[in-house]
Amino acid sequence: MGHEPRLAPYVSCLLCLFLAVAMWPLLPPVTSAVASSLSLTPDKGPTAGGTRLLIEIDGGFTLGSIHVEIGGRPVPVVRGLGLSIVEVITPAGNPGPVPVRVTYGLLGGSSASAVFTYVPPASQLLSLNPSTALAGSHEFALMVEGENFLDTSSVRVGENLVPTAVLSPQRLQARIPDSLLAKAGTLEVRVDDTGHGGRVTNAVPLAVLNPPPELTAVEAPPLQAIGPTGTSSKPFGPVTVTVRGRAFRRESIIQLAGTAVSTEFHSDQELTAVIPPELLLKPSELPVVVTTPGPGGGASRAFSLSVSSPFPGRFLVFTSNRSGKRNHIYLLDRQTGRLDPLAEANSKNGEDSYPSISADGRLIVFQSDRRGGQFHVFLFDRETRDLDLLPDLNHPTAFDGFPHISPDGRFIVFESDRLHGRPKVFLFDRQTRTLSEPQQANEASADDGLAAISN
Repeated sequence: MGHEPRLAPYVSCLLCLFLAVAMWPLLPPVTSAVASSLSLTPDKGPTAGGTRLLIEIDGGFTLGSIHVEIGGRPVPVVRGLGLSIVEVITPAGNPGPVPVRVTYGLLGGSSASAVFTYVPPASQLLSLNPSTALAGSHEFALMVEGENFLDTSSVRVGENLVPTAVLSPQRLQARIPDSLLAKAGTLEVRVDDTGHGGRVTNAVPLAVLNPPPELTAVEAPPLQAIGPTGTSSKPFGPVTVTVRGRAFRRESIIQLAGTAVSTEFHSDQELTAVIPPELLLKPSELPVVVTTPGPGGGASRAFSLSVSSPFPGRFLVFTSNRSGKRNHIYLLDRQTGRLDPLAEANSKNGEDSYPSISADGRLIVFQSDRRGGQFHVFLFDRETRDLDLLPDLNHPTAFDGFPHISPDGRFIVFESDRLHGRPKVFLFDRQTRTLSEPQQANEASADDGLAAISN
């Protein structure tokens, strides 16, 4: 049985196609919906370009031609991925956000936009010039070397942004204020690009060093050895040494004969210290050095102070009735020729006599009848100008006199008739404030007194 061709369906389809082509200019662009936005993957990339960017038209699909612009510059479509996604390659651009615009449709009548951000290449800090600074110095220019610096790059020192000039993508110049150089330490220097989509770079240390001290002069009064001293004795008055120079810091220390001593800072050119008494016990040369701790710092060159031998028999203490015909005690400094009338020690209406002096010339013991006409022993300190009534030594009704002090100033030996009215020898320890009778020295039936004592 033969088959007849069925042409009606094909003829019908061809007729529909003909009508569609004939009426196409009269129809609007063909879309499934009107797109509201674009989705970008990724939404950022390097300023050098070359990023493969997927653009998805949210809420729509395309028919016909597609036109893409990034930052106002047309870019070719690499390929389409379905009806709503296209792939492009980003061109080079400047740091920051730029618009992405897509126009599509058979007649190009629909469009949508989004924002793509160009990210600058990461800056890198390589070196600083200079790499060190001196503590206490004034503001200075710091050259910062590295890579990929931006025209908006700033130098950050610790947490502080400092004035910055961009010289090139590889060089910045920063002004380091003196407030950041006040003390020694390490400053972390970074480049801050956060203002233009970048980041803060790696840190490079800037070492702030203490300057090495310079010693130019040492000043002190003439120094004389005082000999061995007891527990309660020391040189007559504190002896101060003044050092002068440059680049001293508050933490600088004076060293005398290798011993660090308490130092007072006056300025970056002057320090003072009190010389410890133990350094004046014998004739010697005292090396004087100023040291400043690190970082940086160091030791100055050494100067020398001479401690000479003591003036033999320098202090002479004696009794004189030159004032009002009453006996008073006086002291002559044979080295200086100065006479000290010892006004704080002598009484106005009593007799003061029989003085004895310690080896350093500081302590003087003597007898005086200023208390009701009864002689007692008194102690005068020439350094403090204080008079000690010695209540632990004196007897309220007995005679106490003819005192003698040991060279180191610790012991006072004297005569007293407090035992049955006969003079006997007694010993007083100034350190312990105790009184004793050296019985081996006294004889019950004899008069014992007018004693002296050594160290």
